Amino acid sequence: MLFSVITYIAIALLAIFCIFYLWLEVRFYRALGTVRVGESDVEPKPKVSILIAARNESEGIRATLDSVLAQDYTGEWELWVADDRSTDDTPKILAEYAVNHPEKLHVLTITDLPEGVSPKKQAISKMIAACNGEILCLTDADCIVQPAWISGIVREFEPGIELVAGHSYIPTVPGKSKVIICMQAIETLIYRVAGTAGLAMHLPLTSTGNNLAYRKSFFNSVNGFDNVIKIQSGDDDLLMQKLASDRPWAMRYCIEPTTFVTTNGKETLKELWEQRKRWASKTIYYTPKIVAVLSMVFLFLLWICVTAILSIFSTEVLIATAIAFALKCVGDLVLILRGLKVFKQEHLIKWCIPVEIIHAPFTVLAVLFGLFGRFKWK
Repeated sequence: MLFSVITYIAIALLAIFCIFYLWLEVRFYRALGTVRVGESDVEPKPKVSILIAARNESEGIRATLDSVLAQDYTGEWELWVADDRSTDDTPKILAEYAVNHPEKLHVLTITDLPEGVSPKKQAISKMIAACNGEILCLTDADCIVQPAWISGIVREFEPGIELVAGHSYIPTVPGKSKVIICMQAIETLIYRVAGTAGLAMHLPLTSTGNNLAYRKSFFNSVNGFDNVIKIQSGDDDLLMQKLASDRPWAMRYCIEPTTFVTTNGKETLKELWEQRKRWASKTIYYTPKIVAVLSMVFLFLLWICVTAILSIFSTEVLIATAIAFALKCVGDLVLILRGLKVFKQEHLIKWCIPVEIIHAPFTVLAVLFGLFGRFKWK
């Protein structure tokens, strides 16, 4: 008798969470259809400061700097790089580029880190205090931007827009890229699709610090990273959540292809695991509404895992779990297909099924370990 009650409760909860998940995906699908490219054409063009926080990035920072310095933006712009206590050749490389590009590149050297302070947030805060741009464009020291990156991002800042979340992706070569890279590419795209749809719905769920822009006046108006400076991650999402608390309509996602940024995927499962835990660790600091939505999604993924285990003992639970999983796959695929078209990455479709199989357990474990465990970050 008791087992039957537990079975019915498990199935009922699974149905409730599944209905919410599918309803959210329908909302996402419809929202993706409303996303458009910005059309701001103010004159004179706003001054832009590009900000990059770097720590031991000698392996790839040359390519990043070369891509940033090749911008075609006709307005005033400058590049700031914070050398955050690097112990490799990063300082030497930055000094070399500063000599060759004195009119554009400014290097800010950080020698110490106060106890408990997020290193990246400190670096960004110091650069913002020193720079002169009206609009701040941020990327990472291992990313590649396109020549029209600034021009495209600035066009998104129509009147009333304070923050623009740019798109970044992991490039893959069909038949040559590693399986772990290809699966990360489609999983990362899923997060970008959710972020794009969420902003279109005025429900800012996520963004990425390697392609993000906001007005300096906005950053100062919310006192920068005050109250979140000690949280190691979240130099992107947590700042966005400050704006979401009272002006969720004042931000948008950029879908202009010339603004897309490429970033490297993690080469090992250990690196990927640490990154996903870090991403999950900051979600409890989001606005209550966002936390509620993400909690429902998490509960659905968790409950699929729970009922999958209970399926060993109950045919009814097995059938219910199979139906819920099938509905999740269909909903995810329909949404992802639209996202692939928006971001011109249709070639990744074949990796959707492999990712679907591990998505729920991997996400659940990453969230649990991210919230209640520790993660490593350079």
